[in-house]
Amino acid sequence: MSSINISSTPPSTSEFFCSICKKNFRKQIGLSRHLAIVKKYNISRDGLDSLTETNNKKFKNILVYLIHRKLPKGFKKGGRQLVSLACTEHQFVDIFKGYIHYRSNKNVYKCVFRGANGYKALSKILDNQLWGRKFYDEEQQTYVALFDNPPQHLKNNPLAIATRHATENITTKRRKFKCNPGEVTIEWKIKVEKDAKENYCEAGFIYMHFWVKQI
Repeated sequence: MSSINISSTPPSTSEFFCSICKKNFRKQIGLSRHLAIVKKYNISRDGLDSLTETNNKKFKNILVYLIHRKLPKGFKKGGRQLVSLACTEHQFVDIFKGYIHYRSNKNVYKCVFRGANGYKALSKILDNQLWGRKFYDEEQQTYVALFDNPPQHLKNNPLAIATRHATENITTKRRKFKCNPGEVTIEWKIKVEKDAKENYCEAGFIYMHFWVKQI
């Protein structure tokens, strides 16, 4: 089982902030209380039993497959992507336990991953080092962008610069995105359907939001 992955960044000013959600606190005690609450989010609630490793492995393989389907070839096809699929609460908690950073009273869960450490964490969770990279002919590859700044060899690439400017424009126009460039957010919540006869049904879904870029 994954260990709790909660950390904080030492403050450079009088403020303290969570390195995961970036929430600021005036005092260390505020940050400590926040991290203590987050730690509780990663304790399974009553009734959620652990699943078999085989079951989890198969689900992870499905998730990686769907992520790779969202890694297209070509600079013009980059930008924000969404992967969603049906998933029980048992399944979500069993796989992402230790990395859950939010849980509401209605059992809506959320994880946030950023930077190189975020990529490594997801590699460990999904048991796949290449979960966020897809290779094409002629040395091309598309990858999940988990870095605030582009790699050095892309900074002066005309196509990469054009793509980055387009992404920045989209971000400015639509500020209510589920995630920002350089991060991956993963949510779990229940989706409900009700027809004209009041027939009611529901199912849990996982939603994975991320941005992709090309080399």
